[in-house]
Amino acid sequence: MRTIKTALTAGIAMAIAAALHLDYWSLAGIVSMLMIATTTRATVRLALFQTVATVVGLVLAWGLFTWIPYAPLAFAVWLLLYIALSNLVDLQDTMIGSAVFVLPLLVVKPITVAILLNQLSVLVIAALTGLFFNLFMPNLTDQISFHVEGVEKELITVLRLQGTLLISGETSVEAQHTLWGHLSSLKQAINEGTAWTARHQANQLFDDNEYYAAYFEIRNNQYELLRQMQLLLDTRLAEMPQHQQMGRLLVDLTKRDRKNNPIPPVLAAIERLQDDLAAMSLPETRKQFAQQAAATSYLIFLRQMLRLKDAFDKIVASQNK
Repeated sequence: MRTIKTALTAGIAMAIAAALHLDYWSLAGIVSMLMIATTTRATVRLALFQTVATVVGLVLAWGLFTWIPYAPLAFAVWLLLYIALSNLVDLQDTMIGSAVFVLPLLVVKPITVAILLNQLSVLVIAALTGLFFNLFMPNLTDQISFHVEGVEKELITVLRLQGTLLISGETSVEAQHTLWGHLSSLKQAINEGTAWTARHQANQLFDDNEYYAAYFEIRNNQYELLRQMQLLLDTRLAEMPQHQQMGRLLVDLTKRDRKNNPIPPVLAAIERLQDDLAAMSLPETRKQFAQQAAATSYLIFLRQMLRLKDAFDKIVASQNK
């Protein structure tokens, strides 16, 4: 896709400049190729920066090339000054484009306002052509939706498997490996979805909708909580008080209809379990303390995870309908 756009941009930019009878019309093709960036926003920034930098470069060349008659020395001095200035404002990437428009001035005597305007006209044609063709970016919402589905699937699977382990009290290495494998798949889907979302946003000039960015951020925070929950299960699962009740709560959560917000009743159930834990007699041994602490921590992580999604649904999702 980018190869085709580059070829079309160069050819059309040259054709427009030639049709307008501009001198050095071929430069439009060269510079337009430099304008094709990976995203629409990057192309806009590059076009603006290149235009400003080229204007400065042309003014600088006008003075230097008039004052220094020996062309190689004049260009060398121009290059030294241009590089120094571009480094000051972090516009090093504009050097090639500016040099392309400046070099023809070495053989033009005298350098007139007309030739400077000619070069600027060629530049504007190259920039606008490059920008126009880079507006046609592929729609990435399908890829983002695909990763959203992957995240939802793995998240439900992890919760269901954790619930099953809590009910059964199974502590086998195989069961732990299975769960960690799904957690790894969840993290991968979140990372890939985040990358596609960032690329999609960079192609939008006027759309500030950040729904998907917020979605993957909330899912990443939930992943970190799930990881902490799994670490507790790896070490204290069979010893945790009320682990069967917590397991049934998780399994019930995965079966609820997600279209109707299932989180408030589950949060209420978690609070009841926390109250039951708090009502237990104080631990008499270090082992009992560790068991109760593990169960309490697990419920705290689970409550935080659900509250994150509840807040997302109520605030972010409602603002992006």
